[in-house]
Amino acid sequence: MNALSRGSIVKGRSLRFENATTFHGYQLHYPLKEVKSCSYSVTVSKTGDYAHASFRIKADLILIDAVDGALFEQPLDLTEDCDLLEEMDEEGEGYLVAGSVIDLDDLALRIILSSFPIKASRPEGKLPSGGFGYRVLSEQEKAKEKESSTSSPFDKLKDL
Repeated sequence: MNALSRGSIVKGRSLRFENATTFHGYQLHYPLKEVKSCSYSVTVSKTGDYAHASFRIKADLILIDAVDGALFEQPLDLTEDCDLLEEMDEEGEGYLVAGSVIDLDDLALRIILSSFPIKASRPEGKLPSGGFGYRVLSEQEKAKEKESSTSSPFDKLKDL
């Protein structure tokens, strides 16, 4: 845990921290399966009523593909500026960090989790063509099937 006391953040003075971590001991959330490596630098300052953090994060992540559940590697390189809120305000902008100690590792992980879509997928990932009781058709295949179909949905009732 890379911790910072909220009391050490004062107006007019910036604090800079750097850390390398794999977030061992932290709870990872879907679609994040594993953090192979992560390094970040953060500058924390106080402007007005809020503490402000500027993160630069570089990481190699293992994500779960939302389409087929396969694991894939995803590099990450991002810059994020955020306010560190003690309580939710009307605007809801920033990250809620309650208490007198700010866990910078936890905050970096929250930024990582918010940086990719909920349904992450590989660029080369493909949708399944079908399964038990369903199949996936393109619009063209569906239109072609509809044209060639001569049966009525009521034809099945004749056999009853």
